[in-house]
Amino acid sequence: MSGSYDDSMIDVSSDSFWEVGNYKRTVKRVDDGNRLCNDLMSCIHERARIEKSYAQQLTEWGKRWRQLIEKGPQYGMLERAWSSLCTEAEKVSELHMEVKAALMGEDYEKLKNWQRDAYHKQMIGGFKETKEADDGFRKAQKPWAKKLKEVETMKKLYHSACKEEKLAASRETNSKLESNNNPEVQKKLQEKVEKCQQEAHKTKERYEKSLEELDKLTPQYMENMEQVFEQWQQFEDKRIRFFKDLLLEVKQHLDLSTNHKFQTIYHTLEDTIGATDAEEDLKWFRSNHGPGMPMNWPQFEDWSIDLNRSLSRRGTKKPSEGVTLTGISQTGADQPVQPLKTNNSSPSVPAKAAPAGVNPFDEDDDEDEEEREVQVEVVEETPPALNHISGKKEEVKIVSSMERTPDWSDEDTTANPFSANGDGNPFEDEPASPVVSVPVRALYDYEGQEQDELTFKAGDELTKIGEEDDQGWCKGRLKDGQVGLYPANYVEDI
Repeated sequence: MSGSYDDSMIDVSSDSFWEVGNYKRTVKRVDDGNRLCNDLMSCIHERARIEKSYAQQLTEWGKRWRQLIEKGPQYGMLERAWSSLCTEAEKVSELHMEVKAALMGEDYEKLKNWQRDAYHKQMIGGFKETKEADDGFRKAQKPWAKKLKEVETMKKLYHSACKEEKLAASRETNSKLESNNNPEVQKKLQEKVEKCQQEAHKTKERYEKSLEELDKLTPQYMENMEQVFEQWQQFEDKRIRFFKDLLLEVKQHLDLSTNHKFQTIYHTLEDTIGATDAEEDLKWFRSNHGPGMPMNWPQFEDWSIDLNRSLSRRGTKKPSEGVTLTGISQTGADQPVQPLKTNNSSPSVPAKAAPAGVNPFDEDDDEDEEEREVQVEVVEETPPALNHISGKKEEVKIVSSMERTPDWSDEDTTANPFSANGDGNPFEDEPASPVVSVPVRALYDYEGQEQDELTFKAGDELTKIGEEDDQGWCKGRLKDGQVGLYPANYVEDI
């Protein structure tokens, strides 16, 4: 019985749902629902990865620019306003990480659990719900499909009988037209025609009766199919409604415009930038780096034993051998600021500062005689350097203070105004940095100017093996093993 039923399902003459076997599309929809669950989970998972990647990029950007702003020449309230952009990036990064966590921890898990509860896998493969749908439709359609096959059989028998009747009648007519007409043959042909007519009449009656029986089964067939179809309509209705609610929750998690934290970030950013006061910044610079700075003006001092000892020591002091920053010229460029580095191989070497409290204008005559013995001026030029903030190069000329001309006045022996402090040489050797090993990546190209400097391209990776000194240089090692110095602000930590 099942074999004949399966055969009847092969020949589908139309696209109607009521045709035998066309319920398969409704059964397939169950499998499609499970597939759509997988697709939506993949969609949410990819969006979560994008949110995480964006958050990480914002954090890295904010961290790098905060360091550049702090090390740059910008100051005062405008520096805080500029840095507030980095703060905004960090706060927005946190919100996008919250979005990522909500997508994966809530939406993704909710969909995964619903799918597990709605679709149950079978040991033999496929889903239990798919088999239930197929069995339900098959059971509802089986009686009608069986009767439909009988109708098709009766129709074929009737059409075959009609064909035989027509063929017999044609033979009889041709026999009558022949000249040598045999009465016996003519009689047999006539009997054949009558027999075919009777067979056609019988098959027609059976065919009509079979159609009547099929028509009687059709209402029940339609009712049973409707019930099964409605059952799986409700199943699909649950999936559609669940997807709609889930997508609304995803929208809530993605829509940061309704998040009060997001709004607060930009209110704070606007307030911080709006609070910038040019007059306050200029006043601060005047007080810390301009005429508003306090000064220990020279005053009359009584003679004392300590002062006499200082003068005695100064009388035996050798000429100063430090370096003096004499001029800065600015030209356009696009390279980062290179720190000044003491070159031990150059003719000028760092020298210790004069003792605190010694008047640089009160030099002994003997010392002046020694200093005038050297008449040659040597000028070293460091490579052009770019200030990150202003975008201008600064050519720094370094002149050895021991190689002065006779035209220089005694006032040139004062402390270097560009030194890190008022009474020390900024180029004095620093104590050895502690041993470190940190992987870094080059942000810009750098061509080593001296033998002890490294040369690399932007994107190259190297290892920092020494902490940054006061002049902004670090000791590092390239992948080929070469060890040397490089500007610290040319790289970033990996």
